Amino acid sequence: MAIATTSAATLADEASYQSFDAHVHGEVALSLAQDGERVFIELTAPGNDVVGFEHQPKNAADQQAVEDAYALLRDGGKRFQLAEAANCQLAETKVTSSFDDYNEHHGHDEHHGHDEHHDHDEHHDHNEHHGHDEHHNHDEHYGHDEHHGHDEHDQGNHNTLSVNYQFVCQTPQAFTELKTDWFSLFPNTEAIKIQAVTDDKVRVDTLIRTKSHIQW
Repeated sequence: MAIATTSAATLADEASYQSFDAHVHGEVALSLAQDGERVFIELTAPGNDVVGFEHQPKNAADQQAVEDAYALLRDGGKRFQLAEAANCQLAETKVTSSFDDYNEHHGHDEHHGHDEHHDHDEHHDHNEHHGHDEHHNHDEHYGHDEHHGHDEHDQGNHNTLSVNYQFVCQTPQAFTELKTDWFSLFPNTEAIKIQAVTDDKVRVDTLIRTKSHIQW
């Protein structure tokens, strides 16, 4: 993924375009970069668009909603269909979010959070020593889902989900079209704003419910 990210970023720099940073309900930001046979898609969506809320998961139903969203986002070959003639296959997927509770308790398989979790095991002896100071420091360092981090996110309720896809195309010159079923799955989204750099074109476009594909 480091190579994929670097390649996409390089193409983006060469085309002099910037990623969308604004968090706007109903708007999804999508950056696309083609490097020969490889196509990289980076997508960022407000939590409300995908999950239906932006607070930290508070119960089992909230956790399930985030888990269901992750499952849908992982299936990038269905969420985004590249031109059939290009014969593209999904090679890598990475889904992350700022929903701390979900990431810390369920998301270790998708991002490198094992070291932080391992630190928790190393400090396990604070239960034996009843070290209030140690336990307090541990809460500040690791338990931010219940205290510090939770408050930070609740202040703005701007939790987001992000996904990176890498496709490999056998006929990359035929990659002239992109379709999505996003709007049927996530009806809270009103628009997907796209910045695309292909091998021979730079394009900025917007998808809406009545226009769920682009061609170039």
